[in-house]
Amino acid sequence: MKSATRLLKGLIGLTVLCASISVWTAAAAAPAKSVVQNLDDTLIGTMKQADSLGFEGRYKKLAPVIDDAFDLDRIARLALGSAWSKLNAEQRTQYQAMFRKDTIATYASRFKSFSGQSFEIKSTGDAPGGRAQVNTVIHADGKTIPINYVLDQSSGEWKIVNVVAKGVSDLALKRGQYTSSIRE
Repeated sequence: MKSATRLLKGLIGLTVLCASISVWTAAAAAPAKSVVQNLDDTLIGTMKQADSLGFEGRYKKLAPVIDDAFDLDRIARLALGSAWSKLNAEQRTQYQAMFRKDTIATYASRFKSFSGQSFEIKSTGDAPGGRAQVNTVIHADGKTIPINYVLDQSSGEWKIVNVVAKGVSDLALKRGQYTSSIRE
């Protein structure tokens, strides 16, 4: 009887622990999800106004949202890899400014028209290293394309540190691009 009571107490304790972890995960995932939702909403809104905004207008509309959503300084450092340590303070500042402009320009040029596209957040959860992952899809031209965002907390705020589209890491692509540019 004592054994059954201990087992029951242990199961209840485990259930409470699992429920607590689940509530904590959901609470932690909510801010990360809202970062991605805000980005997705702004992208769709920008696409709907693409013609009237033009490239410059799209750039100006996307810039503050991209600044809020992405940890651009960190992504820039990671993309440069070991070459980062070889730059002096002025070069680092110039590189980060160029990286920011390039990132915003890429979004402004890629999201330039609307033909019924929509984003859908499929799930949120934990990622390795205390990060969060927000799994989305974009519905476009009869296709469903997976886009997964990896977010980390920077100064207490969730920020995107990597985007994986169709299984390909944007950070890995940027690392290859910027590392090869630095070598040249």
